[in-house]
Amino acid sequence: MARTASIGLSEGQIKRQATFDKLRFWSFTAHGGIVIYVAFGWLITSRLILYFYALLLPGIVLQWLLNGGCSIVNNFENLFRSGHWEYPDCVHPPGFFRTVLRVIGIRVTGAQITTALCSLMLIFWICAICRMMLIVSGTG
Repeated sequence: MARTASIGLSEGQIKRQATFDKLRFWSFTAHGGIVIYVAFGWLITSRLILYFYALLLPGIVLQWLLNGGCSIVNNFENLFRSGHWEYPDCVHPPGFFRTVLRVIGIRVTGAQITTALCSLMLIFWICAICRMMLIVSGTG
């Protein structure tokens, strides 16, 4: 059964896709870094960096929604791996959060992930704006 599903791919392509190679590692690391920045960026004490954070969050949400729940990091990984922006036959489908939650044992849909992430980012954005307003300027 598995043999018939992989007729169109050579043995080397299957092995290359199925392994957790350096490109996949760095893509996973980039996702982790972005998640940490989004989750804890509102705690920064610099008004300028909070301003950048408050401008960046809506952009992240917008690219997430316009890209069908797929991160631009996944698109770059697909571009480097296959030469195509979207790669439907990829063994590692896009979905950093879905992958992490699946490892934990939680099954969720894309709509549930999008709703939860957009809600969290709205909360982080509001926290960043409020924190930025509370920072007292050193000039006076």
